[in-house]
Amino acid sequence: MHVRIALICCLLCAPVAFAAVMESDSYRMSADSVNIGGAFGESDSYHIEDTVGEIATGDSGSTSYRLHAGYQQMHGSMISVTPGSDVNLSALSMAQNSAVASTSWVVTTDNTAGYIFSVRASSVPALIDGGTNESFTDYTDGGVPESWNVTGAYEFGFSGYGGNVETATWGMDIGPDCIETPNVPSAGLNWLGFEGTNDILLASSEYRTDEAGESTVMCVATQQNGVFAPSGTYTATVTATAVAQ
Repeated sequence: MHVRIALICCLLCAPVAFAAVMESDSYRMSADSVNIGGAFGESDSYHIEDTVGEIATGDSGSTSYRLHAGYQQMHGSMISVTPGSDVNLSALSMAQNSAVASTSWVVTTDNTAGYIFSVRASSVPALIDGGTNESFTDYTDGGVPESWNVTGAYEFGFSGYGGNVETATWGMDIGPDCIETPNVPSAGLNWLGFEGTNDILLASSEYRTDEAGESTVMCVATQQNGVFAPSGTYTATVTATAVAQ
């Protein structure tokens, strides 16, 4: 039996049109502004950048356009994500009843309101043998991540960890490497099945990242207990989406 997890990455942000006011071979300035004064300030709950002297600023629009006048309003946030690698899980057999693997993404954004990062499967159940239509049951059906425990079934689930992954929901991997022992799911993490094809929040932040970005690791696991999973080649396609808030 072979298991493969194929990954797709998406980025979503508000569409913004820019027109450069000046540029050369070494730079491109999307907007300029004539004013005086101003300063940047922040605390745990806000970021503020003010200016003095700029006129005719603010937002306006109609059914055919939206105008953000002034350099403060005109600024558009950027977001990027490094694509995760496809995952191949070890085959389950009479000698091996569980398997664990992982992949990761790095999200980078200058959006002061941060981002959300979610994952979803492309099929129900998520892990299917396309040739035989055999499938693994998605782990848990209550929508709440829980400790890994498979009894009398063969199941497929996922978890995650990272700087912006909520440990109250997903637990904490001491490793961190997704495993308790080789190919045994971490007991410190909470696990969930892909709930149909719905987006499932895995990580979020209310602040922009630094230039290095923020890594999110997704762990995936399979296990058979009391019954052998039918032999075959199983595939799950997972779409990861990063959205600027």
